[in-house]
Amino acid sequence: MRTLRLIGTTLLMVLCAVNFTACSDDEDEQTIIEQANLIGKWQSTWEKIHKIENGKEVILGDEAYTNGLWEFKADGTCIESRVDGGYTETSRWSLKDNKLTISYDDGYSDVLTVNELTATKLVLAFEDWDTMEDGSEELDDITTTTYKKID
Repeated sequence: MRTLRLIGTTLLMVLCAVNFTACSDDEDEQTIIEQANLIGKWQSTWEKIHKIENGKEVILGDEAYTNGLWEFKADGTCIESRVDGGYTETSRWSLKDNKLTISYDDGYSDVLTVNELTATKLVLAFEDWDTMEDGSEELDDITTTTYKKID
């Protein structure tokens, strides 16, 4: 009887050990975008522009850029402007998963990919697509801009 109890306890411990080591934490592999982190004023700090030619990345620009400003408000409006002035545009924003849609008054919209969003850092990627003569679209370049929260 003692032997059966020992075998049973050993088997139970092996099952528990396998159960705990077999499962991984899926949250570690996913980037969670929290809309509340987007609310506030953001100033650009860095900008990278690149394209893919013949399967290889070609960098067109990769440098400090501090002139861009975004202000995202809780009511769904946003203001895009420049530090040096001369440009201000108010539009509407929406965020679903990692896609940030900016909708302008003229009916046009931009869809940006949120690569990173924390309480203090925002990284947005904008894909510039060109319409070809046959009506198809071709990716021209991608601009990835990093922002820091300033308010």
